[in-house]
Amino acid sequence: MAMNAEYINSMKEWDLEDIVDHVKSTHHAYLKANYPVIVRLLGKLVDKYPNKYPELREINEIFTDFTDDLARHLVKEEEILFPYFERLGSYLNNPNAYEPAFFGSLHKPVQVMEEEHDDEHIVIEKIKKLTNNYTPPADADPSHKMLYFKLKEFEEDIDIHHTIENDILFAKAEEAEKKLNV
Repeated sequence: MAMNAEYINSMKEWDLEDIVDHVKSTHHAYLKANYPVIVRLLGKLVDKYPNKYPELREINEIFTDFTDDLARHLVKEEEILFPYFERLGSYLNNPNAYEPAFFGSLHKPVQVMEEEHDDEHIVIEKIKKLTNNYTPPADADPSHKMLYFKLKEFEEDIDIHHTIENDILFAKAEEAEKKLNV
């Protein structure tokens, strides 16, 4: 799921609403569809190889906790921040209609989201280390190989997703608030 820097940079010209739609329909949809697949693969492999690959049990625990936190993170974005971002986009065209968010300015909520993104990267790095950079053991069965492939793909999507949110979406939303003198 490689996406080049030129494409990501082109998003700086997009409207807030279009960036939000892209993140939800591409990255959030990907995560919601794929983390259950990874959880099932992990569970299957832990049951099949309870002692042969001890790293699988650790990855399973880490990834399960991670996805519980990730699910809450996505809800905060989709139900609180993103609707406000979309309204900010429309307020730029009609500043007199501006209504502040119940949480005040974006500074603190964006800071919290970025900190959660940093925490997610720490977890991914642990998994990457436990999987030897997603290199399956020489005697790995097809399910094991698929798991490592899916974990690597998951990391790649998270990296792109966070780059878009941290560097473009959040910055553009904060800039919109400043233009509206919030």
